[in-house]
Amino acid sequence: MRVSVIIPSLNSPILDEVLAAILAQEGYADVGEILVVGKDEPGLIGHAPNVRLIDTGRPVNPAVARNIGIAESSAPLLIFLDSDCIPQPGWLRAHQAAHAAGYPVVGGGVLPRGENYWSLGYNLGMFQEYLTTRPTAERAILPTLNLSVERRAIAAAGPLDESLPRSQDMEWTARMAVAGFQPCFWPGAAVEHRHNRRTMRAVWDDCARSGYYSRQVRLRHGKLLQTPALLRHPSLMRLLSPAIAAVTTARIVAGQPVLLRRFPAALPAVFLTKLAWAWGAGARNEVRLG
Repeated sequence: MRVSVIIPSLNSPILDEVLAAILAQEGYADVGEILVVGKDEPGLIGHAPNVRLIDTGRPVNPAVARNIGIAESSAPLLIFLDSDCIPQPGWLRAHQAAHAAGYPVVGGGVLPRGENYWSLGYNLGMFQEYLTTRPTAERAILPTLNLSVERRAIAAAGPLDESLPRSQDMEWTARMAVAGFQPCFWPGAAVEHRHNRRTMRAVWDDCARSGYYSRQVRLRHGKLLQTPALLRHPSLMRLLSPAIAAVTTARIVAGQPVLLRRFPAALPAVFLTKLAWAWGAGARNEVRLG
């Protein structure tokens, strides 16, 4: 199946590494185009073959960038990749294999790595359901940092919700699931998520914003996501946020004891991601996230 790769980017400092990793993939001949949507002021795209920059002129949120990429792309299979994600060997073939197995919406895995303590804790905490240590499984929702979607699923579900600065991927893949296009987590399509949340403050701010917008999406798709009633009570979320974070962290360890064995020192950072998420989910407006 011919592939278009769509990468939202706001001057990513590692965009050249991301592109090089795609170009080195086995089966790259199947990639008809790579569309970078946003800004590349450092000029890291260079003269990479089949790569086109769609300059948005001003910063746009990821939903807007991805929708532009969808409209400009031509292949029947679209792979969405974040500009801070380095595809690992076999990434492209793994995505294609998942679609050949009958899944129209496929999320790849995130390696349990980080450039420093907080970077690692963020990946372990925020992507615990999508780490490469997890088995292949059908899911209700998937993140867009490493996602492949058949165009027919997009036609049925519609575009991403551009009113959501965060958690658009949850809302979008939930709509695909409701439309009858089952999302599947396929860990073999792995990336290294080399993001810029390298301080405690950066991790807190990011996770709190995720909690705020994730709560809205979970309430919108309550039946599919089996949203707990507690999320309807923001004040309680804030009051109980330490307990919620402790329980969630314990569940992560119980579900993936390998993380405890390999990264015991990272557990406080994982707890912090969950505390910030619950605190953000209890905010009544975005101004109160801090």
